[in-house]
Amino acid sequence: MPRQKTGRADDMTLNKIMKLRDEFAVLASNGRFNDAASREWSGLPLEWRVVLLILAGLGDVKPSPSLMALAGRSWAEMPPPEREAVRAVVRVRVPSVARLRALAARV
Repeated sequence: MPRQKTGRADDMTLNKIMKLRDEFAVLASNGRFNDAASREWSGLPLEWRVVLLILAGLGDVKPSPSLMALAGRSWAEMPPPEREAVRAVVRVRVPSVARLRALAARV
């Protein structure tokens, strides 16, 4: 039985159309166009951008031996001031990273 036309584009066609839309918007706006990923990236604090670039394997940043030793410890072995500093970062910064959707998209 032949497939009926519904008038809706399939997901692959829709993704191609959205990609073309973004490309044309960039061309038409001389690079001033901001897609969702650009807005998310610009909304991240600089230190989180650096961390994400390091985690992505970009750049030549190597953690110091003392930082590697601290990171290698179990949570219980970590000194209380360092544990509290990590907790503070998680409380304040992780929610902003957890909301990222466009930067996490596979396009």
